Amino acid sequence: MSNGRRGRRELSAAQQEMLKTLGPLDGERIAGGCAFCDAYQTVAPVRPGVWSMTVHHDDWCEFWNGFK
Repeated sequence: MSNGRRGRRELSAAQQEMLKTLGPLDGERIAGGCAFCDAYQTVAPVRPGVWSMTVHHDDWCEFWNGFK
């Protein structure tokens, strides 16, 4: 009988590689990401095997202000 819970799946080889690559960068500021300002990037896990990368632009960035 099922208890309604999903079993934990193992990470694929690609997900394991991403964990190995991005894991140490979690919470770190990575310089760059925009040719118009002094932006930095951050990475964070969303769920096992899935990561999010965010570019943080300066408030005065022409690109970001034009994009918003």
